[in-house]
Amino acid sequence: MTGTVLALDFDGVVCDALAECALITWFGVHRHDRGTPGIKHLEAMQVEFVARFRKVRDYARLLDHFVVAHHPEVDAVVTQDEFDALFASLDPAEVAAFTEAAGAARSWLREREPEFWLDLHTLYPGLPEALRRHAGSVAIITAKDDASVRAILDRHALGSTVAEVYGECGAKADAVRDLAARRGVAPSSVIFVDDNLANVRRVAETGARALWAQWGYQIPEHRDEAARHEVEPLELSALAGI
Repeated sequence: MTGTVLALDFDGVVCDALAECALITWFGVHRHDRGTPGIKHLEAMQVEFVARFRKVRDYARLLDHFVVAHHPEVDAVVTQDEFDALFASLDPAEVAAFTEAAGAARSWLREREPEFWLDLHTLYPGLPEALRRHAGSVAIITAKDDASVRAILDRHALGSTVAEVYGECGAKADAVRDLAARRGVAPSSVIFVDDNLANVRRVAETGARALWAQWGYQIPEHRDEAARHEVEPLELSALAGI
């Protein structure tokens, strides 16, 4: 198969899922009382925790990284290196237990409270049209799991537009190389869009056209870094042009 392939990150590019990510992060450490509706849990989350998670989201690439929201030391973090060092200092067993619990909570909410869970995901303006315009040549490359991505796309009647989902993906450059190889095209035929600057820079090394989405999660440090390395930004208003 030849032609341009559009490869998109999901959270922060296709949809805004900040509330959902905060909720499952809470359940990554705190007991998930499944007899209480999800909306009640959401309303009961500590304001301080939600604010901390919002900060963590600007630095995180993977579900594992969300565990840092449970560590008050992150309040003093002001650079990506400081965030990465704090995450690296955590006990791997703690991180693994958190990731398993958070993933289980997400699966349970998706399957047992589907309307509530789906309502926690809002598509960014213009994304449905972009997916339909590139239907059949779209791949999602994301840290989110495949089943969640498919459920959200189906909710918006967009499932048929996405040919492939690389879920729970931590090595997006490798995924782009694999995608190009299986499509029978050079990486230069892939347009990759992500709101995480580190991912964009790594994918750019494959030869793909890597665009940094400006409507997702970022910090001033990332903007300075992007300017130094001449990373191509993409505004939401320009999405129709790709």
